[in-house]
Amino acid sequence: MVDLHRARRAKRLDIYRSRQSDRVRTVRATLEALTQSGTLFTKEGTRRGLSLLKALQFLQRAGARLDELSGGGVLPAPRRPERVDALYSEVDDLFERADKLAGRDEASVARLPGNQG
Repeated sequence: MVDLHRARRAKRLDIYRSRQSDRVRTVRATLEALTQSGTLFTKEGTRRGLSLLKALQFLQRAGARLDELSGGGVLPAPRRPERVDALYSEVDDLFERADKLAGRDEASVARLPGNQG
């Protein structure tokens, strides 16, 4: 017999982990582009770099919440639906906050100071 509730929870967790991984990859790639172009060492680039680092912090916190949801952390996975919903809500909020910070940096790196050419 298949436990549909458990299967749905596992699928939802997989989707959120994938979203978190994609966001981390994107932010890191943008940071790398800022560093390689030398733009990170300008006033504007430093501001953008700090914003991206804060976004990474939010994404790491989201990853910790996802570990908590999976039971992969120190604590067992929550069972009460209210707690599960609260954790997913927190992860959604962290994603939104990270996206806002990283969104400022999704402008073309080619237009940043120090990367003209």
